[in-house]
Amino acid sequence: MGIGRTAGRRGATPTRPPAARRLVAAAAAAYVANCLWGTSVAVRVIRTEKLRVVHHGLFVVTATLTGVAATTPAWTRDRSALFLLPALVPLALAPRTNPRSGAHWRVAVAAAPSYLGALLARR
Repeated sequence: MGIGRTAGRRGATPTRPPAARRLVAAAAAAYVANCLWGTSVAVRVIRTEKLRVVHHGLFVVTATLTGVAATTPAWTRDRSALFLLPALVPLALAPRTNPRSGAHWRVAVAAAPSYLGALLARR
């Protein structure tokens, strides 16, 4: 029996792999950071004339972590990351919407239930 597994014992529920939980948490944290940065730019708390790369970089990190985390059900028994699959659609559409329009933040917020579901399901 390996570390962190209880599959052989009766009445015990198998524990989820820590890598999958960490990836889901990292993807959700990157999403929140990206939303907070974008919101602070939109309400002009932060001026980004020369720092536009920050939001783009946060988006790349968010999309990459979400994509990797969404694959964890393929190589672990943890199914909580399946909630992240619907988030890939808004992540694909967000760069194609005008950031100055209301559509950009609506598309970005559309991914929030997926991240919340993945976080709640991993417990």
